[in-house]
Amino acid sequence: MKATSPGWARLFSPAVALGALGLVSGACIEVPAPRPKEALSLKEVKVSEGAGLELSCTPTGVEMCFDATDNNCNGVLDEGCGLHTGILQFTIAWEEAEADVDLNVYDTSGELARVGEPTLDGLTKDRDCPRMNGECQGQNVENVFLSEGDPKRGRYRVVVRLDKLNGATAPLKVRLGVRVGQRSYGMAMSLAPGQATEEVELKFTL
Repeated sequence: MKATSPGWARLFSPAVALGALGLVSGACIEVPAPRPKEALSLKEVKVSEGAGLELSCTPTGVEMCFDATDNNCNGVLDEGCGLHTGILQFTIAWEEAEADVDLNVYDTSGELARVGEPTLDGLTKDRDCPRMNGECQGQNVENVFLSEGDPKRGRYRVVVRLDKLNGATAPLKVRLGVRVGQRSYGMAMSLAPGQATEEVELKFTL
């Protein structure tokens, strides 16, 4: 067998190999850890005159269906009631079955969320009552949610509008529930026919 030359032996000795590894590890660049994501919060909130948005939940409550409220303070509106939810969720509920109230939510680009048609930001509407025959089952609720992922930062606009009373008595009591991350907010309003009283608007920035 041919003997290995002393020069090659020194080149591949354990000491030399460890030294080479040390040079490689010492040359590695430290990559800083990614910054933690900023918690979602409402900023620059603006509502129609006479309306107010407030943190709203009941820590020891039992979740109720179709009241647009986070009754048990877990950040989800009307959970277990057949409504979709997401890290962003907007829900309205009103009292009289014959009335038609619309929940219009516009994403950061100004696109309106529609039933079965997600916006580019991922907002979609999954309940439009009382127009969808059979689906509402006598309950008056409309719901818009972020279908997946993180919400896009920017300006959002929410409009709650009385479309038709259809024999219901005015003013009509309506409640808007808003979920942003793990926080829930609520707004109570009374709507009646007329330019100044038929809709309430909420704007905010994420």
